[in-house]
Amino acid sequence: MPLMLRYVARSDVGLVREGNEDSGYAGPYLLAVADGMGGHAAGEVASQAAIDELVLAERDPSGSDPLEALTGAIQAANARIRQLIVDDASREGMGTTVTALLWTGDALGLVHIGDSRAYLLRDGQLRQLTHDHTFVQSLVDEGRITLEEAGVHPARSLILKALQGQAEVDPDLILLEVEPGDRLLVCSDGLTGVVSDETLQKTLVEAGQLDDAADELVRLALAGGAPDNVTLVLADIIETDTPRHPDDTAEAYLVGAAASNEPGAPERHHRRGPGAALRGLLGADEKPIDPDDIEAMRYAPQPPRRFPWLRALVIVAAVALIGWAALNLANNWVRSQYYVAASSGQVAIYQGVSQEIGPIRLSELYEIPEGLPVDALPGIYRDQVNETITADNLEDARSKVDSLRLQACREHERLSPDQTPTPTPTPTPTPTPSPSRSPRTSPPADSSTTPRTAEGSDDTPDDNSSRTGGWLGDDVGFPGLLCAGAP
Repeated sequence: MPLMLRYVARSDVGLVREGNEDSGYAGPYLLAVADGMGGHAAGEVASQAAIDELVLAERDPSGSDPLEALTGAIQAANARIRQLIVDDASREGMGTTVTALLWTGDALGLVHIGDSRAYLLRDGQLRQLTHDHTFVQSLVDEGRITLEEAGVHPARSLILKALQGQAEVDPDLILLEVEPGDRLLVCSDGLTGVVSDETLQKTLVEAGQLDDAADELVRLALAGGAPDNVTLVLADIIETDTPRHPDDTAEAYLVGAAASNEPGAPERHHRRGPGAALRGLLGADEKPIDPDDIEAMRYAPQPPRRFPWLRALVIVAAVALIGWAALNLANNWVRSQYYVAASSGQVAIYQGVSQEIGPIRLSELYEIPEGLPVDALPGIYRDQVNETITADNLEDARSKVDSLRLQACREHERLSPDQTPTPTPTPTPTPTPSPSRSPRTSPPADSSTTPRTAEGSDDTPDDNSSRTGGWLGDDVGFPGLLCAGAP
């Protein structure tokens, strides 16, 4: 027995939006919902254009390939949106989702792009026919978040694919098998964003008549806050002895922005006149929207607004302010850093970090401690200074310098020659000889003693080799080393 569609359509502006950018259509062979985006009188234009082209595909679908017909309609809608943007640059960035079902009498084809949805209720079980082209759905597909998390994700309204007049369009195309008793639902995300699949299933099962089910779904969306426009099309697959053909008396529902450009206008349905398609959806009576009445976008991108130079100026000022703050923080951090390194052969303390950005050096010489040549350090410490020694702060840097001085002084003591005492000669009747220096001998390699003079000698130690501290002379190999006060 032949099959046919019994259908209804509903659209509501919702509780938050001031205008309706959704467009919906339900006819004897076509069920379609388009959710416009872009704001500023652009989203509704895009959704109207999509529905207008899809309606043309319904004129005589009998015996045709539904997927081929839908593909042609989508391409035509995309081209029309592109031309509308060319004609009016203020519409740049507008677009629309499209989810549509085309019934040929023998087969049912589905075309889908965006985040509007199509469902099939069969034997009390609800199945989603479409796959959302959204960022959060991609996260769900990758296993990074759950469906529950997707419902509250801050980017849940970001769509990845839509009709925006782009060069190429890649919608999902599905050929469906239907049975008598099947119930089909096509809707915008204004419904599915606040009404769960479980509630959809319960409502579609318990509400017997299509009108009752459609009204209840809209009521549930409003009860849930309806932050977005709510548009839905419902249809039942039924058996008939007299299959319907698209003729002048076939009733078709046109709802949402496609039915009226007036914000908040009630839904209307239209009958097709003899030999004519539905009324032109983008006629000269299109009512402009107040530029100040720009709704916040659900999706990216956004069309140009008034005074684009002012927006650019604000963005530049904001970027400059953020950059200045970041540079100020970075400068304060750099100035709080210190390290120990060599400067003109002396151990020195630097303020900053030992890095360069192009010609900019991120440090400066802070101070050169007196009397600590790099060459006076043992080899391992000399290498560390040449490679720079980081410090937590200035106090830590000075502490490291004191530690290096101690190592240099110890190295001096290790390498300084030792003076070994000689016995006092026995007095003889001969004249007393002139005092002379004791011979200087080199101490063992591990000796840590300082040079001493023989007891009774009138020779005094050189000041440069005193253990009490002072400048060390060239005779010990460390010119300029000051050990006085070394730790």
